[in-house]
Amino acid sequence: MTQPRDDEATAQFAAIERKFVEGLPRRLQEIDAAPDAQARYAALHRLAGAAGAFGHAQLGELARQAMGTDAAADVALQVLREEVSRLARARPA
Repeated sequence: MTQPRDDEATAQFAAIERKFVEGLPRRLQEIDAAPDAQARYAALHRLAGAAGAFGHAQLGELARQAMGTDAAADVALQVLREEVSRLARARPA
């Protein structure tokens, strides 16, 4: 049987994870508006770490791949955008 404290912690984590997903479009805006490659790298690095912490391993891996400077990084960033869009649609209103 699940303890009430476990249920509360699970609910709190779910609320924090929901806020993370709700903030993903803002994070993408930050990445797109980065004034230079270093700022873009930093924003992607933060996203990669946070995504992993909230159980979104695929999102984190895409962010890591997008941290590069080659055409593959551009493709990863486009797939990252699509994944963010998918997550946003999957969230109940």
